[in-house]
Amino acid sequence: MPDTPPPAADPGDGQHEATTDTRSLDRPGSAAPRRRLPFGPFGMLLTTAVALVAAVAAGAVVQGLVDDDDGGAVPIQEALDGSATAPLVLDGSARAEVGSPAPDVLLEYLDGGSEQLAEVAGRGTPVVLNFWASTCVPCLKEMPAFEEVHGRYSDDEVRFIGIDVADTEQAGRDMVEKTGVTYPNARDPRAEIFAAYGGIALPRTVLIGGDGTVLATHSGELTAQELTDLLAEHDLVPV
Repeated sequence: MPDTPPPAADPGDGQHEATTDTRSLDRPGSAAPRRRLPFGPFGMLLTTAVALVAAVAAGAVVQGLVDDDDGGAVPIQEALDGSATAPLVLDGSARAEVGSPAPDVLLEYLDGGSEQLAEVAGRGTPVVLNFWASTCVPCLKEMPAFEEVHGRYSDDEVRFIGIDVADTEQAGRDMVEKTGVTYPNARDPRAEIFAAYGGIALPRTVLIGGDGTVLATHSGELTAQELTDLLAEHDLVPV
């Protein structure tokens, strides 16, 4: 029996090869091609990681500002809330000027006790007032120099008085302990005395003569030698 060729495949029998008609993409009504993102999955992952790092860093900065307890800035409102309500400057209009009488102020000492400055100044002994604060780095640096000069003279020769400005009481005591100064230090929690003595920047030093007259003022850090020269310049100590 002669060989009979196999029947031709029927186009509808489902056995034809699948092909893609690319022309259908151009026909009206066909689905539009998907746009590719300008960066791949790796780029998206990297962007997400950078955003997370930035968020964590920002949170750390904010938390650091809240939790900072390294003896830096002292909350001014806390200092004001804890201060006495009575004014430390008896005459609110008094302002220290070179050649004028030193304004009388109430000195409330960090280690207890109080006295009027008039009980000290103007009674024959020169007085050195040194204004400082625990937030002031130059103050921290110069206070040991003041202690050095203070140690050279008795209180009958020159009286040294520090005045802690706009600090909490504890911050002031910590500063005294840290710097090792032994001369008395008074509180000025509302910066009233500082204002009366023309304060514009810390540290500030005011020299008062034995007759109670303001002889000199200085804003800025002083070394032991500079302080000694300033005292000698106004004949407060031997050259």
